[in-house]
Amino acid sequence: MRCLFLSFVILLAAMARNFAAEPEIVPPSVYIALDPGIAAWQERLARGNPDRFEARTSARGDRTIRYRWFAPDTEARMPLVIVLHGSSGKGNDNLTHLITGNSVIGAGYWATPEWQADQPCFVLAPQCPGGEMWTRTASWTSPVHPLSPEPAPALSDLMHLLEELLAAHPIDPDRIYLIGASMGGYGVWDWIVRDPGRFAAAIAVCGGMPKGQAGTLRDLPLWIFHGENDGIVPVEESRRAFREILAAGGRPRYREYQEGPHSVSSYTYLDAGVEEWLFAQRRGG
Repeated sequence: MRCLFLSFVILLAAMARNFAAEPEIVPPSVYIALDPGIAAWQERLARGNPDRFEARTSARGDRTIRYRWFAPDTEARMPLVIVLHGSSGKGNDNLTHLITGNSVIGAGYWATPEWQADQPCFVLAPQCPGGEMWTRTASWTSPVHPLSPEPAPALSDLMHLLEELLAAHPIDPDRIYLIGASMGGYGVWDWIVRDPGRFAAAIAVCGGMPKGQAGTLRDLPLWIFHGENDGIVPVEESRRAFREILAAGGRPRYREYQEGPHSVSSYTYLDAGVEEWLFAQRRGG
């Protein structure tokens, strides 16, 4: 199935030569052809994710953090991929986010034998509690939103959980990667503007950067993705973030799926070029 994406990567390589100054625009004829392969991955990972990931909880005061954890079979220091799911994964069962929505592939792919054979890594897939969000964003339909003074409780919990995991496992602190789509994309933006020095790189799909925060991200390797016809999160969210970070002196990448809907995260997560870019990044590198 992985071979299906090779032509996609070759074509996009030509589009991305001047990535720091121009967005990549991917036509429907390119990405729609990938749909059968994506469907196969979705089915396979929805079946395999629950057994591949360990179900864990962590207590923080009167709150319970529910998350799934994958650890590679090695004692050497390895990268960590943190995957923030979208709103369909919310709940208190520590399961829904692994079998439905954008984190089926978003979290599951990194733990497959194929990926682990090439690049062993830890994978953290937390579940946002029902009735909460990763951010305090009031409306996803607004093209601009402010940064709240404090992170949402669900994100604050994750910040503390990450410190626990760093103390307990041989995670390479210079290779922590944060990715997310939709509600998870907003979570990525919120976390990286609050603590940009924590991560080696980030991928934000169909999310939005808090207003006035571009300067904090000028040094963080960042790849932004959005569908042009997203009917849930305005594409202008990502376009604005790209423009503003460029103007602040950063070098973000931006890919827009022409005529693409809200659900473009699988095209992103299964793109070998994106995967290779992500794992090539190192904090301070």
